Amino acid sequence: MPKPKRDSSVFLFDGLRTPIGYPYRGLKEFTAAQLATFAIKGICRRGRIDKRWVDQVILGNVVAAGTGQNLARQAALAAGLPATVPAFTVNNVCGAGLQAVILAAQSVALGKAGLILAGGTESASQSPYFVKRLEAENYEKKIRELNPLDCLQHDGLFCQMTGQKMGELAQKLAHASGISREEQDDYAFDSHRKACLAQKQGKFRREIVPLRNHEKTIHLDEHPRKTLERAWLDKLPPVFWTGGTVTAGNSAPSCDGAAVAAVGSSDFQKKHKRKPLARIVGYASIAVTPENVFESTNTAIEACLKECRLRLRDIDFFEISEAFAAQIVLVERKTKIPRAKINAFGGDLALGHPLGTAGARILVTLLNVLRDRKKKRGLACVSFGGGGAIAMVVERVS
Repeated sequence: MPKPKRDSSVFLFDGLRTPIGYPYRGLKEFTAAQLATFAIKGICRRGRIDKRWVDQVILGNVVAAGTGQNLARQAALAAGLPATVPAFTVNNVCGAGLQAVILAAQSVALGKAGLILAGGTESASQSPYFVKRLEAENYEKKIRELNPLDCLQHDGLFCQMTGQKMGELAQKLAHASGISREEQDDYAFDSHRKACLAQKQGKFRREIVPLRNHEKTIHLDEHPRKTLERAWLDKLPPVFWTGGTVTAGNSAPSCDGAAVAAVGSSDFQKKHKRKPLARIVGYASIAVTPENVFESTNTAIEACLKECRLRLRDIDFFEISEAFAAQIVLVERKTKIPRAKINAFGGDLALGHPLGTAGARILVTLLNVLRDRKKKRGLACVSFGGGGAIAMVVERVS
């Protein structure tokens, strides 16, 4: 007799993240590996996941200089997972965290794993400065005169293919698309408003594992500004062009933080009697010319919906990474998605944007939003340097 067809469904059993720390503040003493360790420990503890059940760990990370060998492996071992559990690190710029979840989903769907912990981690506070080795040769005493480069800027916020900063590309988009300063500042202010309201209402408690530094316990994201006044945004100078519209207020700051999801199979669900939060319906990865990176969000959303045989109206909530307000304003213009359905608890402009964590963070928050609002489907999307974007649709399991 032929063997029964295996169920290739992929589920998300839980999603958890650390608070997002503003650079050089509450989370500054933790490495990227340590931040991921807290998230892994937290998700295992809350989900009553025996660490022996984990088949693999996959973590996204962008600024790897100074992090040591394979930070995913560091985090897995520090979290107490058996030494026999493999782990690896992936870099897909701001999409790294969601890319890690997609890689996990593919492995689970193929029957190669039952449960994978996947997500992303980043520490802007601990990203180093560096000098090129050839420049430093025979000049050890003059290293300070060699104009060291900022790794965060060089490896995370600068597009090597265009020779421009990511903010410059956002400014070009705003100029070419006629997106005004007022539109960008209005969106940024709304992001802070929603995030502060969500904090006040305790909406993030389900997705954040509190961390203890040397002096206090941190259980809230540090960047949302409760006292922010709309008029204050008007006073900020443009950053990238004289007379431009992209400012520090309508750009997301690089921050510290980690996020992890438990990705597993139907067999895992049955064997260990664990109820999943959601099913992964499908995902898509697209590429555009590097100059048009911030237009890729729309393309990825369309591709993902097509892959899942869904329409925009079938999606209850969207979590879209907010590197810059200009890109989200363009999404709203082209898709006509109501703002109330985008980043319901605020986005990166308010919460912060840890590069390697960004894609995983929006997925964790999306799961929280769907559960909180008792809705069915959500779509997470993040664009990233080099000209690309990835998107994923999930469906809540009632």
